[in-house]
Amino acid sequence: MIDPENVSLSSFLTSWYGPPTSPISPVPPTSKWLPEPLKEWYQLSSQWGHSLAATRRIRNPDQIVIDDAMAIFMEDATGDWRWAFHTEHPDSVYDAELGEEWEQVAEGLAELLIHNALSEATYNATSWRECGQVPEERLTSILLPMTEIAFRGWRWPKPGGRIYMSDSLVAEVLPAMELGAPWKARSGYAEVRVASPHPDKLAFVDEMNDLKWLRK
Repeated sequence: MIDPENVSLSSFLTSWYGPPTSPISPVPPTSKWLPEPLKEWYQLSSQWGHSLAATRRIRNPDQIVIDDAMAIFMEDATGDWRWAFHTEHPDSVYDAELGEEWEQVAEGLAELLIHNALSEATYNATSWRECGQVPEERLTSILLPMTEIAFRGWRWPKPGGRIYMSDSLVAEVLPAMELGAPWKARSGYAEVRVASPHPDKLAFVDEMNDLKWLRK
């Protein structure tokens, strides 16, 4: 497995989105209270002139709201799921569906920001392939070019997700869902999305034409 601490976000974002196109935007003086990993993310991501988010949004520094010691810094696209760090223990991250109780995430803030960037990259890539019903015995051949990153995990959009990467590929693997109500996890199957900034790197996936891939 790859230790998340060994993933260089700067190198990854450059390889995925191309060289930076803008100078670093400093964090406003009023936001100096924010934890270092979050400030570093703001400065790093500011170098690309487009959003690096697709399914979740990291709030701008002036939009971070504190609710009973929880500083809400990220939410999903609908605003129904939120992430916060504890103001007294800023490396501790919590998440919750809107209206539900906060639960601590296994990952610390720095690890979660790396996890989030790689997950978002699978949606923002030049090309991706996605299949919601992959038999688990097929996973080895799909994931063979990649190595799993030892993320400790989070609950959104469902627990049990894993991230794999190589120098030109990133894959996210989630539990598959049953094809009908009550929408429980389907035993023996996984939901897989494989992405790359280089379309030709997905040729090995296209050869698995017995699987019903959505394509970009």
